[in-house]
Amino acid sequence: MKLAQMAQLLEAEVICNDGDMERDIPIAAASDMMSDVLVSTDQNRVLITGLCTVHTVLTAQMLDLKAVIFARGKMPTPEMIEIASQNGITLMRTERTMYVVCGELYSNGLKGLRRIHD
Repeated sequence: MKLAQMAQLLEAEVICNDGDMERDIPIAAASDMMSDVLVSTDQNRVLITGLCTVHTVLTAQMLDLKAVIFARGKMPTPEMIEIASQNGITLMRTERTMYVVCGELYSNGLKGLRRIHD
């Protein structure tokens, strides 16, 4: 699913790297625990989270993820936006809960990992 379609479905605000909205990302991961995110090494996924800290963006950077969607209206800090901008990570935010974000994206074709090592 393209990032632009994700943003539209979720009525999400694109915070940075909006020039990358045609990027196609086939898999999503959702967690507020970055240790769980670090278990899988699939780079071509979007991270959905409510954890709005610099550690979230640093985790995305470490895994070379291309997009993070912050649920529950969380707003990234200027430091987070700077790190994301420098590393080509698209940041979006939506007022929807993480459960609803996952459901909306899944019901519209975005897949998740069935097991940690898929």
